[in-house]
Amino acid sequence: MNPPQVDDPWAEPGPVNRRPHLLAFGFGAALLLLGTGTVAIANASSTPKPDVVAIEQYCTLEQQGAHQLAEDLRRRERELEGREHAADAQRAEMAAAETRLTERLAELERTRAAVEALLGKADAERDARVDGLVKMIEANRPSGVSAMFAALDEALAVEVLDRMNRKKAGKLLAALPPAQAARLAERMTAPVTLEIP
Repeated sequence: MNPPQVDDPWAEPGPVNRRPHLLAFGFGAALLLLGTGTVAIANASSTPKPDVVAIEQYCTLEQQGAHQLAEDLRRRERELEGREHAADAQRAEMAAAETRLTERLAELERTRAAVEALLGKADAERDARVDGLVKMIEANRPSGVSAMFAALDEALAVEVLDRMNRKKAGKLLAALPPAQAARLAERMTAPVTLEIP
């Protein structure tokens, strides 16, 4: 009997037949590809599409409540965003209205100032004319101007008498008919009414 051979690590290896190894490797790779494709097909066909009704059937009450709460919060957020946009639009409209109102008030103020200037000018011109009338009446004899003075409007006659020299005004009143002189004297002594702006 031959003694068992011990593998000598220092011995030279003999020729190796590589053909069975290649066949085994190729067969294993083919099986691996076939298995991967089958699993992918199985997974693709078995993955159900989300169904809201099915989700609600299988969810617990807590999950349904959380889902409903999330929907309510999203709805309220949309409502708040809508209100915020409406409030922004309203604020912009109010700012535009305020600007228009400010411009209108400025325009009215300018118009009021122009009217006051015109009224002041008209008052000054009227005062100058009344002063001219006062000088003309004072320059003449009371008997010569009494007929013309009697025909004046009573308000203007009182204003003229107020501006005249007191002595000359008294002589003019004496030259007028007694009833008219009494009315004018009464109006001259009437209480003054002040206009409040």
